[in-house]
Parts: sequence; C-alpha cells; structure tokens
Amino acid sequence: MFNFSTNVVVGVVAGVVVGAVAAKYCNDHKEEISAKLKELRKGTLFTKDSGEAGAATEMTLEELESQKERLEDLIADIQAKKQEAK
Repeated sequence: MFNFSTNVVVGVVAGVVVGAVAAKYCNDHKEEISAKLKELRKGTLFTKDSGEAGAATEMTLEELESQKERLEDLIADIQAKKQEAK
C-alpha cells in the first residue's frame, strides 16, 4: 500500500534524532536559555557583559571625548593619505 523509499525513512529517522538531541540540549540548558531570552526582551543583551558595547556605557564623558578626538585624528590621517595617493 505505502511505497516508502530508503531516503524518506533515513530523513524521518534523522529528523527524529536531531529533534531528540535538541530537546535534550534545551532541557539541560533551560536556565541559560531563559536568561538570554529575558535579556533579549529587556533590551539588555548588549550591555555590561557584552564586550565593547557594555564598556561604552561605563566610560566617563572625558574618556568618550578623548576617544572621539582620537578617531577624528585617525580619519583625518586616512583622508590625507588618500589625497596624497591621488
């Protein structure tokens, strides 16, 4: 009545195995996943613990202005080099 090919059977078995592994992973890491989802909902995923984005929130105004001046100097140097190359 049903004519299943081996590809269909292998595909179904592979899907079941991957689904079981994913369910086990999610169950083992439920707290981590919940925390990340809460951070994502709050919009705090890219703060303090996320490298440079978090570091910028803790910098003082003077530090930020110093960084801005340094970046402006770098931009000016690059633009000057481009003008010399022409």
